[in-house]
Amino acid sequence: MPSIAQLPALRDSNLFSAPISSESLRPMVRSDAVQDLSTATLSGMRVGIVPPAVGSEQKAFLARNTTVHFTTPEAAVMALLSGAVDAILIPEPVAFHITKSARVDGRVRFLNPPLRRFDRVVALHQSRADLMPDITRALDRMRQDQRLDALLLKHFLDIPLPAPDVLRVGVYPSPPYQVITADGRVSGFAVDVLRSLARRTGLQLEFQTISEEAWLRGPQSDTYDILPAAQVTEARQAQMDFAHPILAADQSVFTQLDLAGRITHPEDLTQRRVGVRADNATAQAMGAALDWQVIQMGTVPALLTALQTGEVDAVVDHPDKLLVTAENLQMRDALTEVLPALLTYERAPALRFGLGEVRDKLDLALPQYLVSAEYAELRRTYFEPPIFWNAARLSLLGYAIGGGVLTLLGVLGMNQLRTRRRIAADKARRAAEIAEIRDELEVVLNAATSGIVAFDRAGQIIRINHRARHMLGGTSAETPFLWPQAISFLDTATLSPLIASADPLQRARSGHVLSGETHLLRRSASSDDHRYVRVRSAVPDNEQHGVALVLVLDDVTGEERNRQVVDRKNRLDALGELTGGIAHDINNLLASLLYAVDLAGTAATPDDRSRFLGIATTTINRGRQLTTRLLAFAKRQPGFAMTKPVEEVLTEFLDLIRPVLETRIEIQAQETDPGLLVYCDPAQLETALMNLVLNSRDAIMSSGEGTCITLKARPVPTPQGHPGAKPGQIDQKLDASDAAASHPYVELSVTDDGPGMNDATLARCTDPFFTTKDGNSGTGLGLSMVYGFARHSSGDLRVYSRPGRGTTVQLTLPRGSDLSLPKAAAADAPLETGAGETILLAEDEPDLRRMTQDMLVTLGYRVLPVGSAQQALELVQDSTHIDLLLTDVVMPGSIGGFELANRVRQIHPTMPVIYTSGYTAFTPDEMGPVTAPLLHKPVHPSDLAAALASALRD
Repeated sequence: MPSIAQLPALRDSNLFSAPISSESLRPMVRSDAVQDLSTATLSGMRVGIVPPAVGSEQKAFLARNTTVHFTTPEAAVMALLSGAVDAILIPEPVAFHITKSARVDGRVRFLNPPLRRFDRVVALHQSRADLMPDITRALDRMRQDQRLDALLLKHFLDIPLPAPDVLRVGVYPSPPYQVITADGRVSGFAVDVLRSLARRTGLQLEFQTISEEAWLRGPQSDTYDILPAAQVTEARQAQMDFAHPILAADQSVFTQLDLAGRITHPEDLTQRRVGVRADNATAQAMGAALDWQVIQMGTVPALLTALQTGEVDAVVDHPDKLLVTAENLQMRDALTEVLPALLTYERAPALRFGLGEVRDKLDLALPQYLVSAEYAELRRTYFEPPIFWNAARLSLLGYAIGGGVLTLLGVLGMNQLRTRRRIAADKARRAAEIAEIRDELEVVLNAATSGIVAFDRAGQIIRINHRARHMLGGTSAETPFLWPQAISFLDTATLSPLIASADPLQRARSGHVLSGETHLLRRSASSDDHRYVRVRSAVPDNEQHGVALVLVLDDVTGEERNRQVVDRKNRLDALGELTGGIAHDINNLLASLLYAVDLAGTAATPDDRSRFLGIATTTINRGRQLTTRLLAFAKRQPGFAMTKPVEEVLTEFLDLIRPVLETRIEIQAQETDPGLLVYCDPAQLETALMNLVLNSRDAIMSSGEGTCITLKARPVPTPQGHPGAKPGQIDQKLDASDAAASHPYVELSVTDDGPGMNDATLARCTDPFFTTKDGNSGTGLGLSMVYGFARHSSGDLRVYSRPGRGTTVQLTLPRGSDLSLPKAAAADAPLETGAGETILLAEDEPDLRRMTQDMLVTLGYRVLPVGSAQQALELVQDSTHIDLLLTDVVMPGSIGGFELANRVRQIHPTMPVIYTSGYTAFTPDEMGPVTAPLLHKPVHPSDLAAALASALRD
């Protein structure tokens, strides 16, 4: 039994290994809690627990505090961070893992002394005692090669120590990021950046030289606390914590000029000799994946020398390092860089786990620091090659020229020299100012987390930051350049490029201002690298500097995918809530149908048999209406507007919603004028009412206030109701003759006596994604969807609420007229019969196929029944005479009803076709080449007879 505590119940029958790790149980509190608070002094507080994780040893501690129960550790942590509880008591590894994963570990801390300490061991049943020596040896080997330490770190079984007063910074030679001089002094770009951040945040640092092995292991509690900068990779994120990046770095391929034409892509290096630094794990891993002959070397100068002497065909490293070193060695002109860069990654300060508060301080200071002149100067110092003609040398040259001119020309030369000096000084000052502004702008753009792209009037990109280049597939083209053809915005349903009228780039170029639309962006034509981006645009007030359009792109892939998951989850939850009520209704229908059929079979008289069969037919029609409403609710049926009596809408809705509500909640509908009609899509209205009632239900259940939900309906003159009208105010009775004329709208209201809303919540309640429920209970789309339905239906939505007084939501929709009521079919109309025509019937359900065959024979047709599309094709190909094809849409095998009809029409181009399906939302495009009538199962005999007669006549 792996890594458990030595439980008393196990001691009599098991052997235990030496301890693998030790663990304690301590309360977790927020970092802003009283500093001298301890486990012993924590009293009278709200303490969250997750039963039965807390055992009997902690009863005394819990007895002096108020216990709050949670179902999951995540819920307990969220309650602590939100202030719902003052402390939580859950296993330390679990608590630390949750806070660390959410990057809020800097906002919490553990109290001492521990309530309990125990060791984790391997437990082995006494019957297998012979295995214990092997287990002990295996554990010893894992300790020696540090695999055990890695596992404990990965799963947070050893809780890291809190931050010390002085942080130990490990420095390993890696120019230009970390440099160690001969006398032991440390510097470098990353070191100097960390020093500057420490001054800004008040952190105390102590630098120490570390070995390559310690650098590869990363910061540990027993060695050092921080690395100035490390490459942010998925593997390293499992070893250590990272602050925000301080630099975006590239790895590029460099080769000699004579090989430039033969090496243009990383794949061209296959089986070639490629030099990489020994500590460049990223390049080595890529070389192994692409089958390079990797030759490891210790330094960048060694790489360049090997390239120059032909020892290697190419080298891979950071362009900044290679170019600066090549400039110093006077080898720059012999090098060429293969573009685009091999890969782009970020470097950031790396911290050992347990320093969340330190990480938060660095993250807070970094945005302002990255746009400072101090940071820009560091980048110039470490990454730009030295300039030979600096200001001092230019001044000396000027003096020399001036002296010669003075010697030759005298006073005139002196005047000319003064003029030149003044002009040169003005130019130098202006050039310095322009360079400083340009550098600051470059730093600001590249430090932005959004992708920023500037276009000129011709549509060319004239300015682009690093983040935007990354979003555009890592393009390294020099500005100006056109938007890459391979990069396009896609339709999320078909993954095909958007048409110009929907493409955000084309719309922004044509003058539309985009204010935060989310679109799917394809980053490469040769891969499935798709990202969701939020697109904004702005048009400058003037174009003096050539900028005609600015596009801002934010990668929201994670946010959008999480929203989609939550949206699907909540829709499934909503349908799940309906399951109980729907199952109840279906069981009632099946029971009625079963009894009616049985009684019809044993009826003593023809009248009784007819009555029972009539009940069965009515039950089937009720079941058909129920499935139609369910498909509409699930958006599997096409929506359409129609006139319907309000009284009928409310009656049907109450039948649907009552099984979903708890017994303590009463729902009622006030009596409605039978002549009051509403014009809208009934399915969407039913969904809207369900959203409103479920919102009221959730408010009542979560607060414990209220017990009643009331539905009302009344005619009103405008979508907003009477000027000055109050919620719940009912109009006086109107004569039927003038009611519709003076009150052309219907107001349906949902009122609850729950807790109500405050002004802030009321102001935002219809905003998309705004919700007062927890993350597992709602998406914030309910009221916004109802509002969208109301506006789309030429109506309106208003919400009235006060804390403690409940909530009223008024939904206003157009009023219907008697003329637009659907006309009922003539009762007992004679069925249209055939004249012996041959019907090819394709239906995979055996019972339904036999019953449909019998019905067709009764109607006067000859029937050829088949159970699959393949059997139907064989009959058609055998030249069997067939007058009409009646086929189900969904059938087993690779051929469905639409494809069957298409193949039959290729043989008999004029053969009539009729489709049947339980799902009727198919569009003509989905039907394909053969567009034909579609009958909704179960098909009434009169509808089937009429459709057959019409198709054969035509």
